[in-house]
Amino acid sequence: MKILIVDDENISRNILLSKMTDMGTCVAVNNAKDALAELDKAKAENKPFDLITLDVSMPGMGGQELLEHIRKKENEDKIPKKDRVKIIMITARMNLGTINACIKRGCNGYLTKPISQVQLIQSLSQMGFEPATAEKNNEESMSHSACVAEIIKRFYSGKIILPVFPGIVKEIEELLTGKDPSVDDLAKIVGKDLVISSKLITIANSSLYKGLDDVTSLNGALVRLGLKRTLGVCSALATKNLFDSDDEALKSEMDKLWVHSFAVATLARRLAEEKEFDNLETIFLMGLVHDIGKMLLMKVFVDMYPDLPITDEDLQRAIHEIHTTFGGVLLKKMNFSKQIIKIAEFHHWDQFEENTDKELLVLSLADSLARELGFLFFLEKNENNDSELEEGDLTLETNDEFELDHDQVIRDLSGLSALKILELDPEKVFSIIEEIHPMIKETSRAF
Repeated sequence: MKILIVDDENISRNILLSKMTDMGTCVAVNNAKDALAELDKAKAENKPFDLITLDVSMPGMGGQELLEHIRKKENEDKIPKKDRVKIIMITARMNLGTINACIKRGCNGYLTKPISQVQLIQSLSQMGFEPATAEKNNEESMSHSACVAEIIKRFYSGKIILPVFPGIVKEIEELLTGKDPSVDDLAKIVGKDLVISSKLITIANSSLYKGLDDVTSLNGALVRLGLKRTLGVCSALATKNLFDSDDEALKSEMDKLWVHSFAVATLARRLAEEKEFDNLETIFLMGLVHDIGKMLLMKVFVDMYPDLPITDEDLQRAIHEIHTTFGGVLLKKMNFSKQIIKIAEFHHWDQFEENTDKELLVLSLADSLARELGFLFFLEKNENNDSELEEGDLTLETNDEFELDHDQVIRDLSGLSALKILELDPEKVFSIIEEIHPMIKETSRAF
């Protein structure tokens, strides 16, 4: 593979060069003019580049302009799309507007700084390359990044079995989109699955859905939940099955990830209800599967490397670095809609534009609120080597005396672009999460 690295920052350029040297023949330049000269030289020698990594922000001709110039030249030269150079955009900021602009101009992928080896492997594998990775004779001598990179390579070569959603969810969707759906019709479908039937009754009596009296029958549970919300609950039950495991250590991690996913889904649905959106159950499902990439990566890791600890912080960091793009590809392979795929891919981005899909804004905000509530996943060290809460640490989730710091939450909310674009009042959002926190704790355990 022949690679052209274009970055005006010496440190960033050298880091990329060191990570990609083993993947192919690399040429590194610090500006667009030199990049164009290298491309012309490669064309004259009939040895074109296979891959270009292109920094978005450069003096003179910027990355987007250079990208557009390259694609325009390929059009003029009538190069077939399958033979065109693959271009990865490199950006220091998680700005969705910038990435959308690059995608429209013809980039094949994007990465945010600082870039890890496993992120490169994920991106290159997604584009059809087979990047070389360091081979080791035993799993103890392999780095966690190398293990995750091997999982990625197997995933893209079709050697990993994909998770499957139960057919009952599809049946309920078809019923609700049909003519005059009724509770009796819904009961016939749900009644075929004894586990889901019994769970629906338990969930209908949980604090999130509870009425004045307990329900004791399936029909009573369906009446309380309603047709549309039953679809959401069944989707949640189907999703929860994906988080099951016979491995004790993995099951503990899956339970934490499930609570985080359920919290995001519940918060997103409530925020969407506040904004009077009409696709509440779709948004609920988006929250449930937004971190599905982490779920599969952890399950496959335990299968492939049973003697290595799934709780290792370096491993969790390697998984965290790629779970969004990996999750998007996984959902595409599972035939989810483009809208849900986008949620998995972009929910961690922090800068959005006015025309961003409202569902993505709600899910991004809900993900941030889940952190405020303590529904997180692992502890990561910051630059000062202090612990910072990241997704999955559920210490606060089990603390019944947990209280929100009003002033701190309001300060945190004020910096979120999703909140501003949705035009939600920070005080109103605070009252929502204060009310919903204990309900999430109880109801997540009912599934």
